[in-house]
Amino acid sequence: MHRPSYQDPALEIRDVTAGYVEGSPVFAGLSLSFGKPGLVHLRGGNGTGKSTLVELCSGYLLPWQGTVRVGGLDASSPAARAGRRICRTQPALYPDMTVRDHIVFTSRCRGADTEAGLDRAVRLGLEPWLDHAAKALSTGNTRKLWYVVCTLGSFGCAVLDEPFNGIDQEGAEKIAEELSLWGADRLVLLISHMVPAALAVTDDFVLDRTPRSGESWH
Repeated sequence: MHRPSYQDPALEIRDVTAGYVEGSPVFAGLSLSFGKPGLVHLRGGNGTGKSTLVELCSGYLLPWQGTVRVGGLDASSPAARAGRRICRTQPALYPDMTVRDHIVFTSRCRGADTEAGLDRAVRLGLEPWLDHAAKALSTGNTRKLWYVVCTLGSFGCAVLDEPFNGIDQEGAEKIAEELSLWGADRLVLLISHMVPAALAVTDDFVLDRTPRSGESWH
């Protein structure tokens, strides 16, 4: 069985045409590749396809044409899940489950160290809320829990969509420090309008328009 190898391009999108409505592609002929560890800050205005790019990387949005590969694996394949983490902008938690139960449950599903996940939650300021239901959390604490749950365990590629939204400055700085550490040995693709000072960005990528068929972005 092929296992993710980050000697392969960590993320490769080749000649992709994709969208949601037939005849109205968001991307036409999109090609880009990130083949080494680093923290890439992806920027772009509304309507440039940032969230669509996240869904292509997640494997849930299938391209009409072309390929999307993560760690050398087709993004839609079950095998790609082990080496990839996706943190969407909208949290999707179980309202009646506690913070602790979310982390324990997800850690077991990922084969991850539960204590490591709880330690991360505590570091982000969630200790007083560990035994509270998710529905009782503030917006900022909900987003902190969502971020932790989405990034548990070992992985080689993470794609995060606006993880700093609604989070207090101290929490944002701690997340930025963690992302910067990950960028030393894995690919982190960050979509964010806000960039904390602690964020060690290694590359910027601007998604500023939809290319015409046949064009490429690198």
